[in-house]
Amino acid sequence: MLQCAKLAAMSAYLIVNYDVDNRELYTEYQGGAGSALRIGVECEVLVLDPESEQLEGEGAGQQTVVLKFESLEKAKEIYNSGEYQAIVGKRHAATSNHFAVLVNGFG
Repeated sequence: MLQCAKLAAMSAYLIVNYDVDNRELYTEYQGGAGSALRIGVECEVLVLDPESEQLEGEGAGQQTVVLKFESLEKAKEIYNSGEYQAIVGKRHAATSNHFAVLVNGFG
């Protein structure tokens, strides 16, 4: 069954977690991130939780965002686009304990 799933186009999920340290700068990031990530067009916000609860591991932040893309390739294309790269530095500067992972889904 897993082989069949690999043959079908698989959705991809970008999972980002961090603590917001500079609310003003983070708000600037949010102002440009939606259009840069093409939210509502080529990206869907599945989770935006400012009070995430860490159950395992070390150093996770409190805010978690999960974005869904049609494929791993599309997620990388949008993440690496000039439009998003022009704004993502604001998120990096406004947050700490941040990580981002890109994962394949099942369809």
